[in-house]
Amino acid sequence: MNKKAILLPVLISIIIHMTLLGVAGMINLNDYAKPLDVLSVSISDPESEDAPEPAKAKKEDKKEDVKTKPDQPRKEKSNVGKDQGWREDTIDLGSLDAKYVSYLTRVKNRILRIWIYPQKAYENIEEGNVVVKMSIDANGSLAGVALLSSSGSQNLDQGALRVVQDAAPYEPLPANYDLSRLHIIASFNYKITD
Repeated sequence: MNKKAILLPVLISIIIHMTLLGVAGMINLNDYAKPLDVLSVSISDPESEDAPEPAKAKKEDKKEDVKTKPDQPRKEKSNVGKDQGWREDTIDLGSLDAKYVSYLTRVKNRILRIWIYPQKAYENIEEGNVVVKMSIDANGSLAGVALLSSSGSQNLDQGALRVVQDAAPYEPLPANYDLSRLHIIASFNYKITD
């Protein structure tokens, strides 16, 4: 009788939890997530009156805010077929999609390790946001990078494109993605702070 008294509540609890998990899986919580900045570099002015050492300041004051541009879709899928087995997908670097978040975090960290404020842009006190689209093949090689939205500064635009190229090759796409190519939209926010 003790086994039945314990077994019945456990079975009821399992059934209720499975039902709740099933219902929760039908709700897309990404629609309610606040957009965040994808990548950000902030440079503080040196405290001394001496000439600034931008190369040193760049590495020390680099910071990351994970965010996407509010006017961009969180995720845009496209199965463009060059042949029947060719599959592509487009995702924002700041996406919270559980399928992609781990891979996107590794891509972002790889870029952040080498991303610096462009020297000429720093000297000219240029700030802005650059939006790029990088295309990564299944084997991790960079198939291409394109400027989607300019910051208005050629130095910043070229700096964002260059860091994406310099970070390549990336890790191969996970097999469970079943993709030939993944397009990633990334926003690079450059700001010099006091």
